[in-house]
Amino acid sequence: MLCKRCGKNNALVEDGLCARCADEAFGSLTPAPGDEETGKAGKSGETGEGGEGGDAGEAGEGARTAEDGEAGNAGQVRKGDAGRVPLPPPLPSAPYDPAARWALLRSPNRLAALAVALLGLVIVVDLCAVAAGFAEYRLVADLAGGDWSGYDDGEAERLDDLYALSGQAQVGALVVTAIGFIAWFLRVRDNAHVIAPFGQSKARPWAIFGFFVPIVAFWFPRRIALDTWHASADGLELSRKQAWSGVIELWWFLWLANQLLGRIVSRGYEEAEALPAVRSAIAWVIAGDVLDIVSAAAAILFVRSLTRLQNRKVAAGPHPVTSAQ
Repeated sequence: MLCKRCGKNNALVEDGLCARCADEAFGSLTPAPGDEETGKAGKSGETGEGGEGGDAGEAGEGARTAEDGEAGNAGQVRKGDAGRVPLPPPLPSAPYDPAARWALLRSPNRLAALAVALLGLVIVVDLCAVAAGFAEYRLVADLAGGDWSGYDDGEAERLDDLYALSGQAQVGALVVTAIGFIAWFLRVRDNAHVIAPFGQSKARPWAIFGFFVPIVAFWFPRRIALDTWHASADGLELSRKQAWSGVIELWWFLWLANQLLGRIVSRGYEEAEALPAVRSAIAWVIAGDVLDIVSAAAAILFVRSLTRLQNRKVAAGPHPVTSAQ
């Protein structure tokens, strides 16, 4: 998939932008200025026009511009931001706070590419764990069935070490991927806040801590995802509610199922002692690894879909991105 703007570099999502063009596109859009900054911009424009020609009509027009800015007009451009235009939000814009540096449109493409790569790493590590699990399962199944003819201490120890190593690799991949995914999740949530300031039902910190705080972790991230999707989608996408809600619900259902099954399986594996119990525990661990693979694939779909929506939102802004010839 080639970038919609330059037509040269690869884009992360279909009908999207490459990382470089996305940075430029998102950087060219600023949040709507608040009362104070827009008012100052209007007064500055009024003074400049009066100094150049002393035309009372132009001064009056400048005053009206300042008046509109004080009313929260999202279409004004701040002084000093030559070539940067605000993205008109679908809802009235909240006053722009210069101290809130996170409240800026920034491209999610690089973080999305990182999240997708890390989720792909999780899938690869899980596949290795499944292969090691099957080898361990066959060995334990033979011993539990009374077949010790092919047993070798060295081979058994090697399989045990390999299985333990695959489990450690899974933990490492999970930690790194969680960091990358949450960084992307926070970025798209920040963009959604700029696009629709009053469309976010959860505070910004919950985009991070919502995954870890007990009880609320069962629904806060899903709610943030829904708010972010709703702010990023256009009317056509929102009319296809079943399609877009399905992506979020699939990702979230598999995520919860994976977390719950993982906790149950880990406890069962640690408590297993007799060979039949160990065999059963290994089978459940393999099932958990397969579910983790499916969950990671759904997360990749979610990342790509939401990133594509924000790319389209920016491309359809005041200066639409035209396809490369």
